[in-house]
Amino acid sequence: MPLSLSPHAGQLTLLLVEDDPYLSEFAQTLLGLHFKRIAVAKDGIEGLCRFIECTPDIVLTDQVMPGLRGLDMVRKIRKVNPRTPVVLMTGNLDHTMLVDAINLEVAKFIPKPFGPDLLVQALDELVRRLLGEKLLEQHRLQEIELLRYRDSYHCMQQEAALRKEHHLVRHDLRHLSITSPEGIRWGVEVSHSARDIMCGDGYAVRHLPDGRVLIFLIDSMGSGLSASLTTLLATSFCNFIVEHLYQCCGMRFQKIIDLFLSYVAGVLLDDEAISCGFFLVDLDGTFMETAAFALPPLLVRDLSGAVRFERSTNPPLSRYSLHSKVSRLSLDGVADLLLVTDGVTDAPVTGNTSYKQHLREDFQASPTLASLSRRFHARIADDQERDDRTMLHLRRLDLPPAWSFSCTPPLSLNGLNAAAEEALALLKAEVPLQAKVIDELELVLTEALTNALEHGCLGLGREAKSLAIKEGDYDELLTARCAGAHGRIQLILTLWSAAEQPLLQVEVRDSGPGLPADFLRSPGPNAVSGRGLKVIEHYSDGFYTSGPGGCLIISKTLEGACHGT
Repeated sequence: MPLSLSPHAGQLTLLLVEDDPYLSEFAQTLLGLHFKRIAVAKDGIEGLCRFIECTPDIVLTDQVMPGLRGLDMVRKIRKVNPRTPVVLMTGNLDHTMLVDAINLEVAKFIPKPFGPDLLVQALDELVRRLLGEKLLEQHRLQEIELLRYRDSYHCMQQEAALRKEHHLVRHDLRHLSITSPEGIRWGVEVSHSARDIMCGDGYAVRHLPDGRVLIFLIDSMGSGLSASLTTLLATSFCNFIVEHLYQCCGMRFQKIIDLFLSYVAGVLLDDEAISCGFFLVDLDGTFMETAAFALPPLLVRDLSGAVRFERSTNPPLSRYSLHSKVSRLSLDGVADLLLVTDGVTDAPVTGNTSYKQHLREDFQASPTLASLSRRFHARIADDQERDDRTMLHLRRLDLPPAWSFSCTPPLSLNGLNAAAEEALALLKAEVPLQAKVIDELELVLTEALTNALEHGCLGLGREAKSLAIKEGDYDELLTARCAGAHGRIQLILTLWSAAEQPLLQVEVRDSGPGLPADFLRSPGPNAVSGRGLKVIEHYSDGFYTSGPGGCLIISKTLEGACHGT
């Protein structure tokens, strides 16, 4: 039975290089019905040109030709494409030629003169090999496409999980202060950094209807989806207690813990455990109730700057935990408290140690969470394997000052600028400040005072301000508006020097109703108004709003400064 080429040859192009017109015509007649196209060349030079022009799938070439011999042509072809299979036709295959052909990866040899069956058989083997390679390539591309689809699907699911995490986190006191019956204001700041989207750390800061604050912090041991689910479920249950059970009937702190223990018993697997803590801040009674389960020690700083540890009173929570111990911490004389997860304390630093050995030292030097975070990131190695990290800082905003300044500037841009310059001049006389810090403070004071004038005294809303700026009427609008007989702005600067680095607190009070809630949200990308608070946040360690009336409290650590008193 005569041999026939695989039908797959009908999708391929063959380059035939033969100087003998009779053999060339014979081969074209024999193979023309099988291949999609046959490109013909009469010598090696023309064959090289045709190869570059048509990029054939197979090359069938004679060896002995004028101009450029077959193997010499193949040598040049290999520089263009090292993989195209070549069939060499020759009447004299000596040892040197054979070694040269093998080195050039010639696929088949056909002795001349040759019969049609031998030529068809050699080409059919190459066609089938190319078919197999093409199928493998198609399979590889399909796998790549499937992996891309899976990656896209996983990214979509991870983004949905991240939205869920952000949705469940509650921080009722973000940029808001709370006040004790004695008039002492407190604030809560949180720094939360996830290793990846499936985060095992979670928190909630909830302002209860009776004025107390419930703080929840959790670190689910392990990583990945299981730890993330545990954290989401636990945080969600904490929010449910606050938003439904507590508001409808109220409950004791111990009752909250007992309910949580019962809940997690049905959530955790036998081999799972969590570190977590509940902290109920009662400013009326000036104390904080705590129930901490295997969290790193709580750091407490008193007003004199002395720092101590308060260790967890309970082991890690498991599904078999039945009892808990509640402790009470007095807030009398306390300046601030720091809660962290073990992703902070276990973070590797140079010298083959962990950040646990440096946390107390850095906390003593840092009066704000922002300054502590800067010291933390300066010590750890970013290229190390890291865990989820959460720091939660409860601090007193009204601290005994080592230095203070107060003034009531005229209600004009010039009057406010003069007040800012005076305050900075007196501050520089008190503590040495770097030029960069002075520039940042100037920006902060300018934005805070201008904000008080616009929104507090003149009642200028975000939309009216944006329109005036776009139309170029902003300065005229401020001049034309009247602050009223009771309009007033007060600027207060204080220094607290109990921490190793001085803490500057800027307070701007105005006679207005206070900032609307939407001003604490980020302005849109095209907004020309509302960016003042973003500037303040960027160049300070954080800010809080307070009432009654308009009151903005801004904190900034004067790093590198040495207090002169």
